[in-house]
Amino acid sequence: MATLEMIRSAVTFSAIQTDSRSRAHPLLLLRYRRNDLDRTRFGISTGRRVGSAVVRNRVRRRLRTALRRMLPIIEQGWDVLIVARPQAASAAQVELEIALERLFRAARMLRPETAESGVPRP
Repeated sequence: MATLEMIRSAVTFSAIQTDSRSRAHPLLLLRYRRNDLDRTRFGISTGRRVGSAVVRNRVRRRLRTALRRMLPIIEQGWDVLIVARPQAASAAQVELEIALERLFRAARMLRPETAESGVPRP
């Protein structure tokens, strides 16, 4: 599977929070902005309202798995912050993948040649 480049810097997180566009779904919020790099970087935020530390970590792992599957069809050159909403804790993996695909499609961040085919399923 593809390797994700994760955003770890607090400065970058706050830059995305203040200077970005966003798309919303009942399970997730997607914030994104151009980064002028040849790669897309991802950050995942799970607040305490999502659940205990165990639940938040599980949601982050599931989102990273979904992002790895989608990475081949996501355009390069973006900083992306995914904010999990409390409903994400009880959602199935397929529901999270569908929500991510819809958000990326709404943000027009999918590669044109794969935008119609959707997320590759195992």
